[in-house]
Amino acid sequence: ARLISLWIYVLPFALYDAFGGSWNHIAMIPAASVISLCIFGIEELAIELEEPFTILPMQGFCDKIGANCDEIVSWAGDATATV
Repeated sequence: ARLISLWIYVLPFALYDAFGGSWNHIAMIPAASVISLCIFGIEELAIELEEPFTILPMQGFCDKIGANCDEIVSWAGDATATV
């Protein structure tokens, strides 16, 4: 993220000559904004793809699975006692 931030900070200097035809280089501001939005969006997407389960309540899921397993184990104990 640091390298991307540095790249975004230097981007207006790289775009300066490309937007020389616009009045006072004013078109460079929305262009740099759109480019930075796309770049940071791709970075956020990459983070989510790298760790897809960070947004899920995994502890709650594991607790529920453990409770279900404990319940199933208690059924097996009752079945052997009645047979």
